[in-house]
Amino acid sequence: MKKIFIGTTALLTILISMLILPVYSQNTVKLDKGTFVLVYSKKTLSSETMQEGDRVYFISPADVWVNETNIVPENSVFVGYVSMLKMPIKGINAAFSIKITHIILPDGETKNFSGRISNGKSDILGGELAPPASYNKMAHPYQSRWHWSGTTQWVPSGEYEYGRHRGITPGQKLFIVLDEPYYCPERF
Repeated sequence: MKKIFIGTTALLTILISMLILPVYSQNTVKLDKGTFVLVYSKKTLSSETMQEGDRVYFISPADVWVNETNIVPENSVFVGYVSMLKMPIKGINAAFSIKITHIILPDGETKNFSGRISNGKSDILGGELAPPASYNKMAHPYQSRWHWSGTTQWVPSGEYEYGRHRGITPGQKLFIVLDEPYYCPERF
């Protein structure tokens, strides 16, 4: 009889700890490092008018949920700054990158939020090659079984136009890539 009582007590203790402990141990939720959060720009940002260190703002167009917790509410404002700015030169368009430092929730609460703006491919916006200034005609000969033949192709000459300024338009969808995990207490 004692063995059954001890076994039942141990079983009840295990069941109670499985039911109660998760409630107390999961009082915070987090977005992991590398998570993408969809945002859009509040105003036009251009390499023509920006300088390094300028403050920029982005808005979250939708709620971001983790489990059953709204960790980033809709209309949260992300605040950051221009961390790198390169002006256009001959052959290369302007480039810039933006670092996000904190988030302002709709209720006015401010929290640290470490991330960077990305267009989905890179966290450096712009910086691509400018269009070629001229083209050269290049022949590509080849031999078939019975005769020689070929084709011609227009290829860039190696000279490029002067680069152009790049920017972000209002409402353009971008992503914030988290550099550090973002923790938020669960709200019941």
